[in-house]
Amino acid sequence: MITVFGTGTGAPLSADASDALAEAGLVVGARRHLAAARLPDAVERIVLGPLAPALDAIEGCLEKERRVVVLASGDPGFFGIVRALAERFGAERLDVRPGVSSVATAFARLGLPWDDAVVVSAHGRALRTAVQVCRSHPKVAVLTGPGSGPAELGAALAHHCAGRVLVVASALGDPAHERVERVTPAEAAGRDWGTAVSVVLCLDESRALAPVRTVAGPPAGPDRWALDEGEFTHRDSMISKFEVR
Repeated sequence: MITVFGTGTGAPLSADASDALAEAGLVVGARRHLAAARLPDAVERIVLGPLAPALDAIEGCLEKERRVVVLASGDPGFFGIVRALAERFGAERLDVRPGVSSVATAFARLGLPWDDAVVVSAHGRALRTAVQVCRSHPKVAVLTGPGSGPAELGAALAHHCAGRVLVVASALGDPAHERVERVTPAEAAGRDWGTAVSVVLCLDESRALAPVRTVAGPPAGPDRWALDEGEFTHRDSMISKFEVR
């Protein structure tokens, strides 16, 4: 069995997590998670970097019927390591104990609901999709990564979405280092934000509070590809045909 504990947003490890760590044959996690957990000296540990070596080590440990504990940030089932573990070992071999995600924490710091937000990951992915989503929606959370942080996002939005506000959340849950800063895209582009940023909120503050929702996420898009010719003002049929539009 692989037990996955969500941590990293300030909450101390639960008693269950401490007990699991004491019995673990292998503990996998980011360097900061392993340091905070105060592991027994004898336990084998792997600092997460490239994922493949960690997965191979987990497989070897499972073959020896040793307990594996994985420490991850926030909710590890939300753009986290649970996907890779389930794909490799099967969901039935996972015992997931989620924490509060960085997205939920960031919106909580602002006192905003986020059932109407769009969440997009730029961690290990091209930034282009995140930029397009930020241009198209009034409330977006972007999970960041190296090369796809606040500076890069701000630079991409500065000329076309200057009215947006970027809320940069760094070291969430760390009482000594947590920062939640509101900046313009241009201001974000001009700063070095370091490595502690985990999420950036991109807001059109005039539309930050949407009406009460029944279905989470952005409003549904149009139910057709293009407007009918009769919905345009035109003269003597001087209009591009439907297929062209």
